[in-house]
Amino acid sequence: MTDTTFDLINKLANERSFLYRLSSKQHVTEAQLSRIHEIEGQLVTLWDVHRRELVASHRTERYTDAIRRIA
Repeated sequence: MTDTTFDLINKLANERSFLYRLSSKQHVTEAQLSRIHEIEGQLVTLWDVHRRELVASHRTERYTDAIRRIA
């Protein structure tokens, strides 16, 4: 998979935004409403994953810097 977590967040957020705009012009179908709920659930999880990735990447840098100072 070449997409990063943040890329996937952006794709899903754009799809959700499209569905919201569509719903302002016409009645949403059951499938569209279901998709909105599915996307919202995925986004909650993906944002958590993204935050964890950011923390992990910063911890690695800090750990590496600490090792360099000790050496």
